[in-house]
Amino acid sequence: MPLPESLGKIKKSLPLEEKVYQKLKQDILFGTLPANAFYTETEVAEQLGVSRTPIRKALARLEQENFVSSIPSKGFRVVEISAQDVRDVYELREILDCYVLRATIKRLTEEDLGEMKTNLRQADQCLEKKDYPGFLKHNRAFHHVLDRRHGNKKISSVLADMDGQVSRFISNQLRSGNIDATLPFSYQDHRDIFQAIQDGDIEGAVDTVRRHLRRHADLLTREKTPIQ
Repeated sequence: MPLPESLGKIKKSLPLEEKVYQKLKQDILFGTLPANAFYTETEVAEQLGVSRTPIRKALARLEQENFVSSIPSKGFRVVEISAQDVRDVYELREILDCYVLRATIKRLTEEDLGEMKTNLRQADQCLEKKDYPGFLKHNRAFHHVLDRRHGNKKISSVLADMDGQVSRFISNQLRSGNIDATLPFSYQDHRDIFQAIQDGDIEGAVDTVRRHLRRHADLLTREKTPIQ
């Protein structure tokens, strides 16, 4: 399959490996590189205007994160994501997010609450402008205030790794027009979570997080076709 011209070239500013990694990851997240087509390191390097070395290193990281799969003697392909993959990720997120919230809610500072409120405002502004990548970014930043305050770096690392997969799930649905009209419920859920946190209502906040994540998982898996 020919590489899409929209890949473009990237600036060779340091660190190049990180630039290549971020570029390829974004192209996967937003569908520029579709799933199940075969690509070679050489053609990707030529398309991006870099050598094969940073391509190889970036692909190794992306394979570890389950974004791509190496094909011996052929190159690599973007991994297709099944509905079961979505459910698995959201089940793990529910376990971790609810645990972190319950353990952290009484330790949140005024600065933490202010940051969460700012994330809510910025997410709302992005939603109004239909800036969906920005909306997703501020939505996840809202949750990461909690795991950062909790302080378990292992948990934070797992949650950060899942961000890319969640963004890919949602971006695919946005491209297909499946959830455009339903994103406001996500913003409202966050407002409800924030209000429960402010009120010191631990169980109310945890229940809202659980409902929020399960509703997202149901929404993302309602289509029968695999996620690209």
